[in-house]
Amino acid sequence: MPKDQQTQHERNGSPLIGGRAIVVLTLIGVVFACVLLARGQGGPWASRVAGVVFTLLGSGWQPLVYLLGAVGIGRIVRPMLGDCQSRWAIELGAGLTLTLALTHLLGVLGLLSTLSAWGVTGLGLGLLALDLRRANTHGFGAVRIDPLTAVIACGVSLALVMACNPPGVLWGSEYGGFDALSYHLQLPREWIEQGRIWPSEHNVYSFLPGYVEGAYAHLALLNGGGMLERHASAAMSAQLLSAMMLVAGAFAIGELSRAFMTRVLPDRDDRTAGRLAMLLTLCTPWMVVVGTIAYNEAAVVLLGACALLVAMLPIAPLNRGVLCGLIVGGACCCKPTALFLLAPSVGIVLLACSPFKRWLPAAMACVLVGSLTIAPWLIRNELATGNPVFPQLTGFFGEGHWSEAQHAIYAGAHHFEGSITDRVRLLVLPDPGGLDHVSRFRGITNAQWGLLPLLATVGLVSLLFTRTTRRAGLIALLTLMVPLAAWLMLTHIQSRFLIPLTPILCVLGSVAVARIASEIARRSIARVLAVMLGLQAGGFAMLQNNGNPFTLIDLGAGFSMGAYEFESLPWVPALNRMTAEDDTIYLMGDATPFFIIRDVRYNTVYDRWLIEDAIEQHPDEPERWTQTLRDEGIDVVVVSFTEIDRYARSGWLPPTIDPQRLIEWIDSLGEPIEVWSDRAGNPVRAVFRITPPSP
Repeated sequence: MPKDQQTQHERNGSPLIGGRAIVVLTLIGVVFACVLLARGQGGPWASRVAGVVFTLLGSGWQPLVYLLGAVGIGRIVRPMLGDCQSRWAIELGAGLTLTLALTHLLGVLGLLSTLSAWGVTGLGLGLLALDLRRANTHGFGAVRIDPLTAVIACGVSLALVMACNPPGVLWGSEYGGFDALSYHLQLPREWIEQGRIWPSEHNVYSFLPGYVEGAYAHLALLNGGGMLERHASAAMSAQLLSAMMLVAGAFAIGELSRAFMTRVLPDRDDRTAGRLAMLLTLCTPWMVVVGTIAYNEAAVVLLGACALLVAMLPIAPLNRGVLCGLIVGGACCCKPTALFLLAPSVGIVLLACSPFKRWLPAAMACVLVGSLTIAPWLIRNELATGNPVFPQLTGFFGEGHWSEAQHAIYAGAHHFEGSITDRVRLLVLPDPGGLDHVSRFRGITNAQWGLLPLLATVGLVSLLFTRTTRRAGLIALLTLMVPLAAWLMLTHIQSRFLIPLTPILCVLGSVAVARIASEIARRSIARVLAVMLGLQAGGFAMLQNNGNPFTLIDLGAGFSMGAYEFESLPWVPALNRMTAEDDTIYLMGDATPFFIIRDVRYNTVYDRWLIEDAIEQHPDEPERWTQTLRDEGIDVVVVSFTEIDRYARSGWLPPTIDPQRLIEWIDSLGEPIEVWSDRAGNPVRAVFRITPPSP
């Protein structure tokens, strides 16, 4: 590429990467994946590789076309951007928000189907195709294949491979993806089956906005079926969508870092900063975790990076306000905690990068558009329960369908009781009362943050103690302190809740190295750091499941559905095999029904239990409790002793449910069909039949 054309290409924010480099980096990623898959026990290495290839081909095209369609829809905001840098990231952020909103709206109206899902995605793909056809073609420049780009390729490969593990296998800090099986995947399954996106009284998490969960339903419908069809292919698509959003988020954070360097340190190495920021995103263990299971954090990080990028770029303040409001509103519809963990940071950057006289219109546009973006969720909840933010703010909006006791249990479980001093201490010190690493290390010293907090601190200090960058350092400090204060005061102090701060932390971490004046020192430190980050991410992933992270990757999600017969099976596949097609199953204590292929009833611990009314009316007649379940059409009851015990110890059981009486009732059910025990021989879970089996 000629020098002037290359310079213009860089100014437009397009990636300078040639076809030959793509091939080399792809080969690096493939070799890395093949080496990873040799780790631990399980099926033969060749079958693991085949399982990954099959999953990527069979379940990877749906999230890919979904994101490409989002990019196409995002083209409608291009007139607001002018000739700014990193246009692709802004269009992706705006387009993804609009696509998520369209999916949600169609779902609420009961119009989300295979036809309408393809209509939304097809519209985006059509707009993208037209844009590519009209675009001027440029030659591609070549990048040097060095440790930074090689580790980036390995980071992308790691995300895709780990996302090919069946849901429920990884990760230890998430207790096998409990939240995914409880609602991130379960709610899309229910919405498709009931034909509408709408809150359910048995799952309180259905009252969250659920835009990412709506996208998971969208992926299943693109494939023409439900979440469990074709051995839960849609569940794998959901995990791969999360992984692809992690990769896209890494590239967006790279662009954010380059934009920051261009604005604050124009004489320093912005390309190294961009690549380091990408590496920090892809190789931070927390991001590997949430980006490879069907969670919603990867979407928040991606949209947060896009919103911060918009807030910083030199376009009209009013346009920046509109786009920031839209994209931040989309992030809040993915995860409501973004309202106080992301929105304040974007607002601070928006005002800091705008002339004072333009603050008011920019801020008003941002708030107005953001409010309109989240309004459909609020209206949906208001219509469903009379409280637009249920189960929050009950004193102002009302209790909805819950009792006062239920609200008290929920509030207690999502609130930290300690003092302000205790809260601040847990940001950096372990909780002596924690039972495991996750519950002990609640803040930035959780090992799953890796090197990121340290590097970000170094970068922040370097900005604060340099006269020419002190203002930028103070702004960066403010963008961290405001959401940290909100995290301390408004949450129950969990390390994962800090993930929306990832874009800011990664930018600061990249600045720590990229601003080094000596080119030799900068390159050497960057390369050493790249290798360390790669080892950090790869080593963390390989330690999962006692060093066996790929034991089921060749069998796929069909294993959990009972597709294979083994001498010993976990409870869900065993339950699927031992019950009849017309059986209705009730989970008592468990709230992870996703892979159960029968008609299943369940409730989260906060929602009303099926036998709660019977216990209240007939406290001393356990047989009446059983009859209540029969009257509800229940044939099989699965009792989770460990979960019920955990609820009792945490004070989460309903007031009418006494653990001792529950034990007496369980004893009245007779001999269980199957019992699963822990290593000490204590029963963990048991299955009881309360109706005669079908002839």
